[in-house]
Amino acid sequence: MQKTTQSIVAGFTLWLACTVTQAATDEQAAALLGTSLTPWGAEVAGTPDGSYPAYEGGLREPPAGFDPKSGMWPDPWPEDKPLFSIDAKNMEQYRDRLMEAQMELMRRFPSYRIDIYPTRRSVMMPEHAADSALANARNPECKTSPDGVGLYGCWGGTPFPIPKTGYEAMWNHLLTYTSPGETNSAGYLVNANGAITMLLLSQSIADYPYFNSQQKPYDGAGAYYLRSLSTTLEPARETGTQTLLWYPLRYDTDEQRAWSYQAGQRRVRLAPEFAYDTPVAQFGGALFFDEINLFAGRMDRFKFELKGRKLMYMPYNNYRMHLLRGEPSQLFGPHHFQPDKVRYELRRVWIVEATPLPGARHMAARKLFYLDEDSWIAIAYEGWDQANKLFRLLLSNGMANYFTGGILQGASVQAYDLARGQYAGLQVLIAPRCYIRYGLPQQTDADMAPARMGARGIR
Repeated sequence: MQKTTQSIVAGFTLWLACTVTQAATDEQAAALLGTSLTPWGAEVAGTPDGSYPAYEGGLREPPAGFDPKSGMWPDPWPEDKPLFSIDAKNMEQYRDRLMEAQMELMRRFPSYRIDIYPTRRSVMMPEHAADSALANARNPECKTSPDGVGLYGCWGGTPFPIPKTGYEAMWNHLLTYTSPGETNSAGYLVNANGAITMLLLSQSIADYPYFNSQQKPYDGAGAYYLRSLSTTLEPARETGTQTLLWYPLRYDTDEQRAWSYQAGQRRVRLAPEFAYDTPVAQFGGALFFDEINLFAGRMDRFKFELKGRKLMYMPYNNYRMHLLRGEPSQLFGPHHFQPDKVRYELRRVWIVEATPLPGARHMAARKLFYLDEDSWIAIAYEGWDQANKLFRLLLSNGMANYFTGGILQGASVQAYDLARGQYAGLQVLIAPRCYIRYGLPQQTDADMAPARMGARGIR
């Protein structure tokens, strides 16, 4: 009995020592926030050679000519020119800063290249979001559920400025700072022979309760970090079709809610299948539901591992691309986006690897996510199928929101189906009716209720 008691005491003492050590480590790490790290966790310092500059607060003033009502976003650096280009001929020289899927496109298509521009660390965070990120870092109640799937006790800013797990890093992506907005965007499919087909023109509105200071956390609408409503405007046969998605914070106990309204049937139905690797029909099957924004939804089918930070060449600050209007072939080449229309920069990214949990079903056997350190948004993702072959490359053509802060969530995506040899341009703004508007009022509960879907129906 005495020996057992001694063992218990010794075990408790060891646990206490480890806990105190971990707490001290956490406190030391948190002390870096606001000094050598931004309040949301980006490393302030750049590289010694200046190729990756220090963070200096981001773009805090819109460029001349910006009109928030127009939905157009002028390029803050119209005079920037490419520093150099990478293609199949010189890609081995830059292998360490390229994704495998980028190099695969270079091998397949001699016309594919990436033009590297000066790095502009443009993302700015409003003071309230930075303060909330600091508060989350110092709050022991801000944490995931034991399996990483749910989120508790965090609010208003980056939940884990110094992530310890892949789940924490992916929650940072899901909770990338943004503000209420409205987007009209188009989707196009380019098949293997180069033919361009418009998939849809749609309007999207979004409500972000997690960033609403007037919202009671984890209560009512506050149980959801995002509620989004998408309405199809074209083609005519699909006009008025709607999809409403509610994404919960406590994914370990709460379900994602999804509803669909088919204009021809004039009824709203629950759509629980709008999740995981179900193809998004409106996007021609070029994207799964859990690939929206490169990753969305519940993390219960994969193990997410944090692999660290790395400098890589990624699309960024693509304002010029989003100013294009008119003929789709300006942007879409036969096998890939037109190289001269895409701006790439050297970016420091967090890398997260996802592999299926035992018994979990999914099209992907392995995923790699690349999260921008300045915003936490996923700016690239590549996936391998069950035969260990690359089947997907997603690239976000992101740009900083120099009006209300964070990243423009409506910026377009390059979606490459490497197995079929085709690709899609999603959320692009090239159609004449397209725009991205931010700084709008918060959506109300009534706006985001399934009961309103029928009333919004166009036909």
